[in-house]
Amino acid sequence: MNFVGSYVKKPHLLLSVVLLLAVVGLVGFFKMPVNLFPDSERPQIAVVTVWPGASAGDVAGDVSRVIEKELKTVELVRRVTSTANDEVSVVTAEFEYSKGLDSAATDVSNSLNKIRSLLPPDIRPFQVYKISSATAAVLTLAVTPKPGSHLDLAQVRRLAENPIKETLLRLPGVENVEVFGGYQSVVQVDLDPNRLQAFHLGPGQVVEALATWNRNTPEGLVLSKGSQILLKSQGEFVRPEEVGGIVVSAAPGPPVYLRDVADVHVGIQERASAFHGNGKPAIGINIQRALSGFALPTIQSVLGDLPKLEKQYPGLEFTVADTQGELISTSVSNMVDALRDAIIMTVIVIFLFLADTRGMLLAGISIPFTYLITFAFMWLFGFEFDMVTLTGVILGVGMLLDDAIVVLENIERHYHKLGAKLEDAVVGGTQEVMLAILSGTYATVVVLVPIIWIGGFVQTVLRPLSLTLSIALIASYLVSVTILPILAPFILRLGGKVERFRWELALDRFVQGKVLHPIQEFFVKTLGVALRHKALFIMPAMMLLVFSGRVVIPLIGRDLMPPMDTGIFRVTFESYPNTSLGQTETLLTAAEKAIWRQPGVTMTSSTLGSEPGVLSFGSGRNPQQAFVTVHLVNRFQRKETMWAIEGRGLAELQTIPGIRFPAAFDYGATPLSTIRSTVDLMISGPDPVVLDGLRQQVQQRLMTAGGITSVVPTWTLDRVEYRFLPDPERLSIYGVNAAAVAAQVGGQVRGFPATLFRVPNQDSFAVWVQAEAARRDSPARLETLPILTPRGTVPLASLGRISTATVPTLYTHQDIAPTVDLLGYRNVSAVTHINDNVDKAMAGLKLPPGYTITEEGERKTMDEAFSALMAALVLGLVLLYFSLIPAFKSFLHPLTIMVAIPLGMIGATWSMLIVGKHQCMPAFMGMILLAGIVVKNSILLIDFIEEARARGESLHDALTGSVRVRTRPILMTAVGTAVGMLPIALQWAIGLERLSPLAVVAIGGLMVSTFLTLIYVPVFYDMFENARIWLTGGRKAVPAAEETPAG
Repeated sequence: MNFVGSYVKKPHLLLSVVLLLAVVGLVGFFKMPVNLFPDSERPQIAVVTVWPGASAGDVAGDVSRVIEKELKTVELVRRVTSTANDEVSVVTAEFEYSKGLDSAATDVSNSLNKIRSLLPPDIRPFQVYKISSATAAVLTLAVTPKPGSHLDLAQVRRLAENPIKETLLRLPGVENVEVFGGYQSVVQVDLDPNRLQAFHLGPGQVVEALATWNRNTPEGLVLSKGSQILLKSQGEFVRPEEVGGIVVSAAPGPPVYLRDVADVHVGIQERASAFHGNGKPAIGINIQRALSGFALPTIQSVLGDLPKLEKQYPGLEFTVADTQGELISTSVSNMVDALRDAIIMTVIVIFLFLADTRGMLLAGISIPFTYLITFAFMWLFGFEFDMVTLTGVILGVGMLLDDAIVVLENIERHYHKLGAKLEDAVVGGTQEVMLAILSGTYATVVVLVPIIWIGGFVQTVLRPLSLTLSIALIASYLVSVTILPILAPFILRLGGKVERFRWELALDRFVQGKVLHPIQEFFVKTLGVALRHKALFIMPAMMLLVFSGRVVIPLIGRDLMPPMDTGIFRVTFESYPNTSLGQTETLLTAAEKAIWRQPGVTMTSSTLGSEPGVLSFGSGRNPQQAFVTVHLVNRFQRKETMWAIEGRGLAELQTIPGIRFPAAFDYGATPLSTIRSTVDLMISGPDPVVLDGLRQQVQQRLMTAGGITSVVPTWTLDRVEYRFLPDPERLSIYGVNAAAVAAQVGGQVRGFPATLFRVPNQDSFAVWVQAEAARRDSPARLETLPILTPRGTVPLASLGRISTATVPTLYTHQDIAPTVDLLGYRNVSAVTHINDNVDKAMAGLKLPPGYTITEEGERKTMDEAFSALMAALVLGLVLLYFSLIPAFKSFLHPLTIMVAIPLGMIGATWSMLIVGKHQCMPAFMGMILLAGIVVKNSILLIDFIEEARARGESLHDALTGSVRVRTRPILMTAVGTAVGMLPIALQWAIGLERLSPLAVVAIGGLMVSTFLTLIYVPVFYDMFENARIWLTGGRKAVPAAEETPAG
C-alpha cells in the first residue's frame, strides 16, 4: 500500500487533527483583532522643552541645537529633526525598526540627563514622548455647550480635562486621552502698572507674595499621652476671591493688598490654540489606543459609553469629529464580501472546466478547511485582520484551489480516461501529482520567504501578507493531498452513481469540444512551428521583454504606495504672520464653510496651533497654522472621486483673502508619518536670510512642476518681532542690570504662573500674574511700563528702546543643520513622473557655498524600498533555483522552469499600463508572487515531460504530450487564480486601491505567461536538453522538431 492509500483507508487521526484545527480557526476568526493597516511607523521619541518667555530663535539656538547634538549620538538613530517656536522646542529622534520603542525612550532620557547643565537654568523639565502608530488618535470627540446651558468653553475644558477624561481613561482599550483647544482656566491677576508704581512695587514682589501665602505647611505632631495630631498652617486659597486679599507689600505702613494693585478674577490663559469640531468652536478630546492594542475595540468601547456621558452631562453636546472606526469597519466588511465573491466565482470556474457538480463540491469543500486552518495559525501567531492580511487571504482563493484542481483533474483522468476503479483512481491520481504540486507550492512559498526577513519598511508592510499567504498555501497543499482524497470516494458517489449526469456530460462535451480541445490543438500546432523556428519565436519575446522594461515601466511611473480614496482628506493653510488667533479663527470658519459646501462631507476636525505635550493634535505649530481633517461618504456612495472634491475645496480656499499656502491631500498620502509630503525639498545652510531667498526661488520653480497641486514652505522670513534694546549707560545710572529689567518686563507682558489654585478632585490651574491687556498691546504702551530700580520707578523708555526685527515664522533643523523645507502635494500622479518634472524645474539652480538641497519625500524611502524588493526578488529566485535542483535532479531543468518568470513580467508590465496603475511596492510584491505562481505551471509541464521520457517516449512526443495533457489543468489553475484575485484588482473594498496593483500584476502576468509558457517552456526544454547532450559528448543533438513522432 502506498503512502496516500495508507491514510485514505485509515483517516481517523488525520481527520481529527484537521477538524481540531478547523475548530481553532473558527474561534480565531471571531477573536482576531481588526485594524486598517499593520503598524508600520518607525520608533520615534519626541522631546518637548518649554522655556518660558524665550523667543523662537533663542529656543532654537540654546535648547533645540544642544538636544539635537546629543540625540544624534544615540545608537540606531536614523535622523533627528526639531521645530522651535516661541517658548517651545520639539526635538524628534527617529530610529531604525530594530530599535525598540522602550529602549529608545530609555536611551533618550539618559542622554538628556547628561546635557541638563548645558541648557538654560529656567527651562521646565523635559517631556519625553513615545511616538508610534498608536500616537494618532483613533477617535476625536468635539465637546460643546448646548444652547441655554450657561456653560462656556473654559468650563467645558475643565470638565473635559477632569471628570470626562477620567471616565474615558477607565474604559477598556483606552490608553490615553488628550484634551485640546485653548481656554485653559486660570485665576487671572491683571496688574495695573500705575498702581504698582504708586506703591513702589514690581511684578516679582507680587509673584513672591502669592507663592508665600498660597501654601499649607505641616508644623509637626502634637503629642499627648493618648493621641497624636498633626498641626499645619492653613494658607491655601479655597475660593478665587481670597487671592485678592493677600498682602503684597512688606514695607512699613498700611498693608497693600493684591486687590489694590490688580484686578483678580477667574479667566482663561491667553490662547495660542483652538479646535473646531464639525465647523463649530469646541474642545477636542483625542482617544489613543495602546501600542499593543487595536483601533476598533477602543472606538467601540468609547462610543458604547458615550450615551452615559451625555446623560451624565446634559448641558454638553458630544459629537464625533474624526474617527477611523467607520473606515476600518467598512473596509473589513467589504473585504469579507470580496472574499465571499472570490470563492463563488472561483468555484464556478472550476465547475465550468470540470463539468462535474460533485467535483466542484469536492473542490469547494477544500476552501473552508484551508481557510479555517489558516485562521487557526494566524490567531495562534498573533496576527490581525487588516487590509494586508485579508488581501493575502483573498489572493489565496484561486491559488488555494490550484492544488485541488490538479488533484481533481488527475483523479478524473485516471477514472474516466484510464479506466481505473474509483478508489484506485483517487489514490493513484493523488500519488502521481503529489510531488509535482508540492514542488509548485514550495516554489511559490520560497519566493515569499525573503520578504519575511528583508528588513525595513518593506518587511513591516508586506511581511503579514507573505506569512498569511504562505500559511494558506501550505494548508491548501495539505488539504488537497489528504482531505480531498479521503472525501473523494464518498462525494463522487453522491446520487448513487459515479458517472456524471447527462447535462454534465453535455456541458463537458461543449467545454472540451468547443473550447478546450481547440485551444489544446492550437498550442500543439504552435509548439510544432516553434520547435522548427525557435529564433522566430525567441527573438520577438526577448525584444518585447526589453521594450517592456526600458519603455513601458518608465511610462507607467512608480510610487512607493499608490493613492487610495478612503474618503478622508486633509486641508492645511496659514494666515499671514503676526495675525491674531482670533482673526485666524475667523479665516478657519470661512475655510470650513467652503469645505462643507462640497458634496458628501460628513464631519470635520480642525486645529489651530499646538499645545506643549499634546502630540496627537499636532506639535510645533504656531497659531497661524490651520489643519483640517475632512470625512466624506465612502466612494461607493458618491459619484466623484475624493481628489475631485478636495480639488474644488482647495480652489475655494485660494479665493479667501488672508489665507496663504493652502493645500489639500488625501489621508495616508504618504505611507509614513515621517514622510511629510510626496515631494519634500529640504534646503540646508547656516543663514536664515539666504535660506529664505533660496526658498522663494525653489518655491517658484516647484509651482511649475507638473503633477504638484500645491507647495507649502515650512517657514517664511516675514514675522515681525519686537526687541527691547537696553542702554548700558542708562542702566548704570539707575543702578539696574539688564536681567532685572527683562524679568520685570516679562512679568508684565507675558506674565508668570505665580502659584497653583487647587480645586478638589480636579487638576489645579495657575494663578497668572500679568499686566492688564490695555497696557501691553503696542510698542508705545510698552514703553510706558514702570520699571522698579534702586533710584525709583521709571518708564521702560528711560532704560532703552524698542525696535522691530523680521524673523522666521518657525525654526527647523535636521541633523543639527538649519533647514527650510518645500512640501509638494499631489493627487494621483506617479511619484517618478513628478520627480522628473521637479528635476527639470530645478535644473540650473545655483546654490551658494555651504548650502545643499536634498530630497526628503517619498523618493528617498521609495529608492530604499525598491532596492530591498529587488534584493528580495533576486534572493527568492536564487532560492527557487537551488531548491528545484534536487527535485528534478538537474541543473538545467530549473532554468527551463524559470523561463516562465520573465514571460510573466511582460504581462505584468502591460497590464499596469492598460489599467492605469503605477509600479509600486504592492505591484513589485505581485511580481515576486507571480514568479512563484507561474513556476507551478512550468513544473507541471516539466514533470510530465520527464515522466513521459522515462516511459520511453521521444522528446517530440513528450513535449507535445505535455501541452496536450496539461493545458486543461494549467488553464483551470490560471483562470481560477485570476478570477479569485478579481475583487482585489477591481477594488471591491475601501482602501484596496493600496493593494490592487498587486492583483493587477498577478492577473496580467499570469494570463500572459500561461499562454506563453505552453509554447516557450517546451521550446527552451528542447534547447537546453540538446545543449546538455552536446556538452556532455553524447550522441549528436537531435532537435525535437526533427524527430519522427511515434505512431
